[in-house]
Amino acid sequence: MNTTAERLLTLVAEVTTFEEEWEDRFRTDLPSYDPDREDFPVGPDDEESYYTLCADRAAEARDQLRRVTISIEALARDLTDTVAEADQPG
Repeated sequence: MNTTAERLLTLVAEVTTFEEEWEDRFRTDLPSYDPDREDFPVGPDDEESYYTLCADRAAEARDQLRRVTISIEALARDLTDTVAEADQPG
């Protein structure tokens, strides 16, 4: 597998792991949590904690998005440089 593909797979794994860890945290910290619940994902006793966790998750997600964006931009620059080098005569 080439380096570009490995870097992309690493980014996908980071995002997937982030989502899985947060899903686990919701399930652990909020006894009534059920993402498939029809009206709201938690019972009344867990609402305040749910909103707090959502705010924490949003802050971490913004940080992750920033890191992933920087990584994708770097990858795009590397790919552009590689294509430019391949297009050079000689």
